[in-house]
Amino acid sequence: MRSSIFSNRYKLNFTQCYANGFLKYSELSNLLQLTASDHAEELGFGYKEMAKNAQSWVLSRVRIEIDKLPQFLEEITIKTWVQDFMGNRSIRNFEVYRGDKKIAGATSFWAVFNIKERKSENLGIHIAPEIILADKLATEKPFKRIEMEKEFDRVVDYIPKLSDLDIVGHVNNVKYTDWCLDSLPADMVLGKHFKSIDINYLKELKLAQSITIHSIDRPDQVNFVIKREEKSIFMMELVK
Repeated sequence: MRSSIFSNRYKLNFTQCYANGFLKYSELSNLLQLTASDHAEELGFGYKEMAKNAQSWVLSRVRIEIDKLPQFLEEITIKTWVQDFMGNRSIRNFEVYRGDKKIAGATSFWAVFNIKERKSENLGIHIAPEIILADKLATEKPFKRIEMEKEFDRVVDYIPKLSDLDIVGHVNNVKYTDWCLDSLPADMVLGKHFKSIDINYLKELKLAQSITIHSIDRPDQVNFVIKREEKSIFMMELVK
């Protein structure tokens, strides 16, 4: 049966958590996307069906608002739904629960991507309008276009490895978050959790394409820009 609101339950294992026992930010993003993938499969526009038209969903922007991070061995429920669909683009929202209490919310902007021509195009599958919940929000603020930083505290070089790639043949989007957080002092990541995460994915990245990870730390937030050949391909803003 197709449902407008879909949910999955997860019990957090040790590979998903930091040394302090709390869920990794990249794993939170990954669980959101796994839930979205399962819902899309149920609705008939998941990976297998889209692959017939050489298409895939590609994440463009996301905002995650965090009240509390779950911990090792805790069970969480993630709910998701489609808020809007516009031919070649879609907005999908999420809520994360521990028991009956909402502990995080997210909103995301996706594009339909032709994996052969490497460009955006209209979805080749019909989406029933009744599954769209236009008025149901999950965050206080929408996803946004992050302003480009001009000065940075740190610059780290990196070359994507085979383990960074996903089934589409480019770097999986959660890897960018890990790379950026790995460039920070550990106590900054393991201390008090970040209140919100905004991410803009600008261009895809492939195996062995050299990049530089730029960051600047301010009292209230941390900003990142990943560049390839001086062109920005990813931006992230963390609010403390």
